[in-house]
Amino acid sequence: MKNIIMVLGIGINERGWASVMSKHGRVTLIQLGPFEHVEIWENGERFFNGPTRKIPHWVIKLDQALVSSLTAFRAFGLIWKYTSIAKADVVLTVFFSVSFAAWLLQRLGRVRRTISFLADYLPPRGKWWLKLHRQITNGLTKQAALWSDEAWVLSSRIAMKLGLKKDSTYLVPVALGYFPTPLSPREEIGYIGYPSHDHALDILFEIAKRHNFKLNIIGNSPYLQSIKHQAPPQTVFHGLLNDEKEIGKILAKCFCGYAIYRCVSSNSYSYYGFPSKTLYCFASNVPVVITNVAEFNQEFEKRGVGHVVPPEPGAIEVAILDLKKNYTNYSQAIDHFRSEWNQGVENFHRERLAALMGG
Repeated sequence: MKNIIMVLGIGINERGWASVMSKHGRVTLIQLGPFEHVEIWENGERFFNGPTRKIPHWVIKLDQALVSSLTAFRAFGLIWKYTSIAKADVVLTVFFSVSFAAWLLQRLGRVRRTISFLADYLPPRGKWWLKLHRQITNGLTKQAALWSDEAWVLSSRIAMKLGLKKDSTYLVPVALGYFPTPLSPREEIGYIGYPSHDHALDILFEIAKRHNFKLNIIGNSPYLQSIKHQAPPQTVFHGLLNDEKEIGKILAKCFCGYAIYRCVSSNSYSYYGFPSKTLYCFASNVPVVITNVAEFNQEFEKRGVGHVVPPEPGAIEVAILDLKKNYTNYSQAIDHFRSEWNQGVENFHRERLAALMGG
């Protein structure tokens, strides 16, 4: 059986992705970020679910200051551990630091093939030190992708901005999960993410107050703490969650997923990324109201799975009310979209992994 290692963060339906990849070999899923977690998958099923170790906030800040050097060492050690019996046929990595660790292990003979997964691009803007930091990390990200056997990107805009090689760069479709949900009436709205001013939660709070909508806020940040007092009293703050089933239970009560971004220009990181929060929404048949910023967002109106609106309170409110009124139609459209999209996911991975692993 092929040995596949995936070193990822959180928020891109990592377990659904591991399930797809495990149809082509044994998958060790390593999650790094605000915590450390390991799972092992075979034939679409998880048979090992390790403990979750939370990483102290000061360690995360230090890692950022050291240009992710600590993450590189953590990744190197974990990949080394899970290649102690058999070398990895493929290692898929997110973060340039992890890609460098996988590249070094490839040189040491522990890894056969490497894939650099690029989930976003941060435009160099802001204060001089932030611009410099982003220029450095973008340069390192490009180099990591060039040293990998293949680069898989969530958006073609990332590849274009970094100037990646066309013959070894592929647009990867991310798997959409499915959590069967009851047909009971849906009266709530869900938000998932790392809250910032760009996410326009203040607008959502005002709309919810006018219509007495209960809100579910999944995620946390210093910004959220600063505006919490503006939220309607029935709002539930769930904090940071990494359990898709738990998230699915919360979203099963929702008729709308909120994914608004105020900045829709190419100066925004969201322009180059992927609205990963929508993966959780679609898994629970929740249509989404979103702004036209990411490349993927063009699918929403075309597929009938939500509304693409300008970041204006009036337009957002009209869209939310329409999702509630016509929820059944949107839910059926999501079912159709999920089936069609996931077939493309299966085809992509079958083709690329056969090419990388030789069948």
